[in-house]
Amino acid sequence: MKIELERIQTADHKYIPDLFNLYLEAFPREERRELNVLVAMLDLNEMYFAAVTHGSVPVGLVIYWIFDGFLYVEHLAVRHDQRGKGIGSSILKMLRKKGDPVMLEVEKPHDEASSKRVEFYNRSGFNQLPVEYFQPRYREGESLLPMMLFSDCPEWEPEELGRSIELFQYQVYYSRLKKEKG
Repeated sequence: MKIELERIQTADHKYIPDLFNLYLEAFPREERRELNVLVAMLDLNEMYFAAVTHGSVPVGLVIYWIFDGFLYVEHLAVRHDQRGKGIGSSILKMLRKKGDPVMLEVEKPHDEASSKRVEFYNRSGFNQLPVEYFQPRYREGESLLPMMLFSDCPEWEPEELGRSIELFQYQVYYSRLKKEKG
């Protein structure tokens, strides 16, 4: 299946209602932003909110950030009725072609669905990085979430990995939380 990524930078884009429904369906509250916060971020240079389309139909979404030296995938979701068609793998291949190592968070396996996600990322060329990792909170008062960090580059130097984690956590989570608080 041939797919394309279409960057969305305005809240009035025709795909927004479908993508927001998928976003709310695919991620529990503690693993996603409030929609109004996401809308306010659409025009950020380093963040890409993209519709995954087949023809002119949105079949998924991906939110990723481009940093100096690596790409961080914040969210990736495929519509339930489109799963198993190679769309997720194709998205990851497209991101990997951008040249930088790709890093993403994966929920620790605790049931069949989360175990299948880990297997999917392993089949797609990603492996768990050797760090204890907690996803920062999206909202004040929430807890850190125990997760795993995966990358398509298993040879991260420990110092570089630590700097990269600090950078994406600050830009993706902490600086946004500060701005929301005012």
